Amino acid sequence: MKRFLAILFFSVFLSLPAAHGQTSDAMQEQARQYREAGYRHQSAGDLQRALQYYQKAVQMDPTYAEVVNDLGVVYEAMGDLGRAEELYKKTLTIDSSYLPAYTNLAFLYEKKGDVTEATYYWKKRYELGNKGEYWREVARQHLLRLGTYPQIRQEMLEKKAARLSKEMVYQREQKRLQRNQEAKLHYDIGTNLVINGDYSQALKEFRTALATNPPDKELMEKITDAYQKTERIYIREQALHDTEEALNSIKDEDFLAAGEKLKDALSAVFRIAREEQ
Repeated sequence: MKRFLAILFFSVFLSLPAAHGQTSDAMQEQARQYREAGYRHQSAGDLQRALQYYQKAVQMDPTYAEVVNDLGVVYEAMGDLGRAEELYKKTLTIDSSYLPAYTNLAFLYEKKGDVTEATYYWKKRYELGNKGEYWREVARQHLLRLGTYPQIRQEMLEKKAARLSKEMVYQREQKRLQRNQEAKLHYDIGTNLVINGDYSQALKEFRTALATNPPDKELMEKITDAYQKTERIYIREQALHDTEEALNSIKDEDFLAAGEKLKDALSAVFRIAREEQ
């Protein structure tokens, strides 16, 4: 008898129009309370009692989309996929924006092995969801696994390409900064060596800095300028040193050695002279 009454209620309920504004506030409040009671019993595993309270809620407010969906969940849990399917669809005729019903239908059709219908409802759930939302991401994963909605695959590839592009830009920027840092390090070392009068080692540091080819144009110009000035000072100091050595060799009457030293000194002087022209 109870089963007969439940079937009768179900048939009458499905024939009810999905109209709004025909239920009083008091009835809506009563429906809400019945739904809460039904949810408590459902959470406790008492599906039969949950079903009774959900049915009472629908009697109070036939346009209560959430509770109609709840009825579908209970029937599905009880193994009645046919009734669950009808109730989920009834939910959407009442409120087409109630997203859990799309999710439930998608899961139900996957359970039934109906890939076409599952794809349709997963697609709807995905397209109606908000970016970053958990169930939208679930829908995306299911569509990707089903392989029946190419747009998802395309979106995934585009996101992957964008991520890789971003990573490449980041890596290039890191390398660029690293080259600048290396060049700046050798430049600073070279500058300190110049201050200490070690022009030979300073030139080596400046050459190393230039070899890194820093992307920072201002830094590159500073290194180049420092190298050229240091090289000039180094050549001048070498010319002076060779001249002094030549004079000492003359005093020692070692004219051959003096000639070689003077030749080196003059070579350095001519080099500086050419650069000034």
